[in-house]
Amino acid sequence: MPKTKIMRWICFLLMSLLLSGGLFAQDQKTGKETKKEASQRKKEEKNAKIASQYKLTDSLLRGKKFVLEAHFLKYSNGNRVNVVSTLNFISIDSLSAVIQVGSMQRVGYNGVGGVTVQGRISNWKLEKNDKQKNFYLTLSIQGNVDIYDVSISIDYAGYATATLNGINTGRLTFEGNVVSKEETVIFKGQSL
Repeated sequence: MPKTKIMRWICFLLMSLLLSGGLFAQDQKTGKETKKEASQRKKEEKNAKIASQYKLTDSLLRGKKFVLEAHFLKYSNGNRVNVVSTLNFISIDSLSAVIQVGSMQRVGYNGVGGVTVQGRISNWKLEKNDKQKNFYLTLSIQGNVDIYDVSISIDYAGYATATLNGINTGRLTFEGNVVSKEETVIFKGQSL
């Protein structure tokens, strides 16, 4: 009799282990499905955020009232330097524009360590790529001293790279964020 009880007890334990292992495997499978669902949800949220930012950037560019606040300047010799965005910018306001390069270390022609050019905008052309969610803007700015051709590549979130080519000056590239005129904090120096 005791051997039979022991055998039943061992069978009961083995059956319990087998069943609990099967239930555990099912829980893991359910966990993987929820991971897939969570991943899909995160992907949808990311796509919705990108679409929202793309729409905001589109409205800024079409409204023609924005500022490209530069965080970096790249000179024609290839040197890329970190700059202060409040002094280094391209400001667009309908039919007029301001290009400014400045430095906190020295005093320049504009009083803020560089040059400020104010001019009239012409040849405005904005291209929008809905598939890649980016923009390409070309324009000309006619200042008192020079005429500048500007080409700007802008991603969905407003990060932009603007290349400035002057007839009498070299090439200069601004890298930074496009923000609305209301949100920007820039300091405009005295223009030429």
